[in-house]
Amino acid sequence: MTDIRMAEALDRLTRHYELHLPPRRTDLLGRLVLRFLWRRQLKWQVETNLAIRDALRVLDEERRAQRSELEGLADRSGLVGIEQLTHEVAQLRQSDQNLTAGFNQRLYSAVGRLQSELSDLRLRLTESAEHTDSAVGRLKALEEQVEALGATARELRLRSTRLDLLLGEHPSARPDESEGAAPQRDSFLELAVAELLDGPAEHVRTARQAYLPLITEAREAGATGPVLDMAPVRGEWLELLRNAGVPYEAMSTNGLVRRHCGELGLAVGEGDPLHRLAAAPPRSLGAITAFRYAERLDPDSLARFVNLAATALQPGGVLIVETPTTGAAAPDFHLDPFARRPVHPVFLRFLADSAGFARTETRYPQPGPLAGWPAEAALTADRTTDRYCLFATR
Repeated sequence: MTDIRMAEALDRLTRHYELHLPPRRTDLLGRLVLRFLWRRQLKWQVETNLAIRDALRVLDEERRAQRSELEGLADRSGLVGIEQLTHEVAQLRQSDQNLTAGFNQRLYSAVGRLQSELSDLRLRLTESAEHTDSAVGRLKALEEQVEALGATARELRLRSTRLDLLLGEHPSARPDESEGAAPQRDSFLELAVAELLDGPAEHVRTARQAYLPLITEAREAGATGPVLDMAPVRGEWLELLRNAGVPYEAMSTNGLVRRHCGELGLAVGEGDPLHRLAAAPPRSLGAITAFRYAERLDPDSLARFVNLAATALQPGGVLIVETPTTGAAAPDFHLDPFARRPVHPVFLRFLADSAGFARTETRYPQPGPLAGWPAEAALTADRTTDRYCLFATR
């Protein structure tokens, strides 16, 4: 019923929304028409007001009906909602209590396990500390034993050297050699001193293995000539060159050195290596190496050696000179009976620069050749190493 009344009121408003009057009131005809149609205007106004009143009344009744309906729904749903919410709150409280109880139980169990594990860890730590102390004691004992063995080995080498010297002085003590074949004292002493200073040959080969990359770089740079070694002695360096497929030459005035190297399959010529270097054609050698050689030359011979090396090396060739240091930490120099005087690294570099080498570099082996060496290491008095090496590139 309300919807029908609303529709009728809206229809009446639509029909009486506009009043069609003459467009102008100034003309005579318009005023006459207005005068005669004033009743029509009044009727239109009354109809419009009535239609608006009815529409407003319908809207007010509709609003009241909807409001009462909403209040009834709110009353009915409120009671049910409150009871349901109360029940759900109670269930949530019970669930929370159960969860809290379970969580507390698990927490207490975990704390108990952690305390047990901490006790075990403390016990293991105590046992570990005891084992560590025992291990440290055993390690110290082993270090003392190794030190004692090293001292014993050095003493054995000294005794062996003395025995070799004694046999060199008394050829009759060697049953395998005739009196005419006995080596000279100086010839035999060179090998004995090499054993005393350098130790086992395998150790020397391992140490000088680090020099092979320098030879390889020189050959890759175009210096493909043979390597001339100035002091072969026991031939460890020559063995490395042979195994690497690098051609080499070596000279020695010591017959026993030549025979020893010959037994190893190494070709060592007879003669002074400095004379061989002087006779080498210019730019014919790929590299020149000198281990325990520079300190055994007088200053004039050393300068001549460096100048001849600069002439004989090919472009890209390298000169490698390893010699004892000049400080108190140079026991090798004082043990070497053939050493004349230590060569200061600054002086050796001066000779190389004066000879025309393109690049010179001084490095210190610590603890062995090229092992962790800093490039262009500064010369300090507190060096603990007993050797240094000069690299000079042509």
